[in-house]
Amino acid sequence: MLKRDHRVVPLYYQVEHVIRQRITSGEYAPGSQIPSENELSREMGVSRVTVREALRELVRDNMLVKIQGKGTFVAQHPSTGLPAMKFTGFLEELYDQVQKVSVKDVDVSRVPVTDELRKLLKLDPAESELFRIKRRRYVNDAPYAFTINFLPVEIGNQIQEKDLYRVPLLWILQEQLKIPITRAHETVEAAAAEPEIAEKLDIPLLSPVMHVKRVMYTEPDRPLELVETYYRADRYQYSVNLIRVKRDGKWAWDHEA
Repeated sequence: MLKRDHRVVPLYYQVEHVIRQRITSGEYAPGSQIPSENELSREMGVSRVTVREALRELVRDNMLVKIQGKGTFVAQHPSTGLPAMKFTGFLEELYDQVQKVSVKDVDVSRVPVTDELRKLLKLDPAESELFRIKRRRYVNDAPYAFTINFLPVEIGNQIQEKDLYRVPLLWILQEQLKIPITRAHETVEAAAAEPEIAEKLDIPLLSPVMHVKRVMYTEPDRPLELVETYYRADRYQYSVNLIRVKRDGKWAWDHEA
């Protein structure tokens, strides 16, 4: 029976995680047939619809192959076990809750406000400091990402450092501090690892990394937090499902909800 996580994680993601772990651990060997939807449904105590959605995600991630009339099989060369990051708006936080991720080297401090931070977060002239959080994320004991968060000092002072090792910061903001997160603006760009980034990710200086910068908004549509995450390029994949839609009589691409 699946041990259900009653936080914000969708049930099918929890099922997906269980099956993914069985593949990466070798319990489901490459080329082998996995149990049927009915069998998995009974084992985990969830509906077939939930199982089917979980399998669909694993097929998209090239970890499973469906063969019409025969069943579902583990790919001969399944991916490394790091899933394509889903286009959700809260990528790392959801990922933290459904993957074997550990957090290490949490560092909290107060830092001066730079011109860039003042502009991004639309800070008042009187605000001279921000609360900064640095931490490393590991997947299967290998460094995967280095994250830096910038928050107002009055909010940062309410965060317990020990909690940052256990739960995502987004969960702390929304569930513990009751701060509504309404939307986010995110940019993704390639970058070269500067000394601190290279050290934290255990890669050579100037190695390629993916730099994800996100400004989080709260009510009434004002910036609350800047999140900067640097991912190892060899362990990061960003995947978006696109659909064709017609707007004002013209066809265009839009991302799947």
